[in-house]
Amino acid sequence: MYGWRGRIGLLVPSINTTMEPEFWRIAPEGVSVHSARIAGGRHGTPDELRSMENASKKAAEDVAMVEPDVVVYGCTSGSFFEGPEWNRKICEQLTAITRAPTVTTAGAMAACLLAGGHKKVDVVTPYVELTNERLKQFLKAHGVDVVKLGTFDMLDMFDHAKILPEEIYRKVKEITTPDADAVFIACTQLRSLEVVDMLERDLGKPVYTAVQASAWQAYEAMGVDPKITNCGSLLRRLSEPGAAKAAPMRRSA
Repeated sequence: MYGWRGRIGLLVPSINTTMEPEFWRIAPEGVSVHSARIAGGRHGTPDELRSMENASKKAAEDVAMVEPDVVVYGCTSGSFFEGPEWNRKICEQLTAITRAPTVTTAGAMAACLLAGGHKKVDVVTPYVELTNERLKQFLKAHGVDVVKLGTFDMLDMFDHAKILPEEIYRKVKEITTPDADAVFIACTQLRSLEVVDMLERDLGKPVYTAVQASAWQAYEAMGVDPKITNCGSLLRRLSEPGAAKAAPMRRSA
């Protein structure tokens, strides 16, 4: 059976064309990725983002059939928009349905920044002003301040995938400040994984992406060292001595 080391149940917005290919691209031998789509979310309006919470339950029922070892709710704005308590509620609901530990992209964003000891970050997003403000509030609630935020200011989430990696690279270089400890590139629809190593080399500081952070927390939850060496320092840390010794999260009975 595929997934003999671990099976990832990936829940993505129905319009997302980036996260699935990137999760498959970095999946090591023995790990499989099984996706279900969350209805809605194309226009990123508050009502659409809120409605994705209920839609994710149906997607979770579908992906539960493959008995995943971990479930990933793969939408950054869909998990931070109503704050940390809402994010926790989503995790609890999806875990109850799938009987597997659930991580969200927003939760992984906060977790990777806190794990790195970062209190001040620069952020790049494709979002509109309201969503960007909610992102800042979410990070602030976790003790992380956004020093500067750069945005492509696009409401249509399908079009986020059309932003080229080189455009993301230029935007990050353009907005990065000396005061920030790290950079986070939000949105699982952005093709930022391709430039994260280059950005870390050129900026001399950690750079994290939505897909990368989600994968990091998923592999950590499974207790699997994926030996990913070309997608930023965050994923490489999973291969450091002692990193794989943490007990993996287990499926519920």
